[in-house]
Order: sequence, then C-alpha cells, then structure tokens
Amino acid sequence: MRIVLLTALACLPLIGQAAEPCPWLNAATAGGVLGGPITRATTRRAATGDDASCEFIRQDGSPLFELRIEVETMSSAAKDFASYAARCHSAAVPLKAIGNEALACSDGQLAEQVVGRVRDRVFLIRIGTNDRSAQPAELRDKARKIAEQVAGILF
Repeated sequence: MRIVLLTALACLPLIGQAAEPCPWLNAATAGGVLGGPITRATTRRAATGDDASCEFIRQDGSPLFELRIEVETMSSAAKDFASYAARCHSAAVPLKAIGNEALACSDGQLAEQVVGRVRDRVFLIRIGTNDRSAQPAELRDKARKIAEQVAGILF
C-alpha cells in the first residue's frame, strides 16, 4: 500500500504538466490572430539548440485556421537562406524592417507565409485556412505581424 501511494505521489507532477509552450507566441495571441480560441497547439523542439516549430489551430465547425511558426539555425546564413527563400513559390515581396531579410508570398490560394532570417536563424510563418471567404491581403498582414514579433524575439 505504501509503495502504491509513493508511486502515485511521484507521478502527480506529471499529471498536472501543461504542454510545452511555444517560445515565440502564446495561444491567446495566436487565437487573436486566428479570430477565436485555439483548439489545438503543438510545439516540437529540436533535439539540440533552440530550434522549434509551433502550430496553432482554430477549428470553428468546418472552417479551419492554422498558424505555423518554424525556427531553425543555419550553418551558413549566406548560403543556406536561399534554399529557405525558395519556399516562396509565387512572386516574393521583400519586407523591410523584419530581421536581416524577409520575404512574403502566397502558399496556395488560402495561405500566406513569411520567410525571414535574423543572423544565422531562419524563421517561417505560415497562416492558412480552408475558409474561401478569407482575404489573402488580411492573411498576409497577419503573417507579417507575427514575423515582426518572432524576429524581435530572435534579436
């Protein structure tokens, strides 16, 4: 009996543990960007370093809204950033005053993204939805604002 009680007490901290938070954005801010409460948030950290990816999802019936943030360390920023910038399949628009360099582009009909870097760290911000009434300009503006926040934290 004593062993069962001690085991239960030892496991108690694990029961109350919250999911690991995103280092660059909290769920409340993500919910404000996506227009309502977040229904699922996931953070995946790299095995080494401070790299991570965060995903926030708001599902309101059939419309789905998603915000994804990825941050990775590059071994050579001068060479490696070009491969990340190539993720912009459409005409990329340079964004001023966000990190060392940043580009905004469409990622399909209902998604906008920003790819940028701060020193040797690259970041990708992607906001997408399946809601056909979503305005690409609004999505791009939201992605830009989150990129400003992430770049500021990375400085």
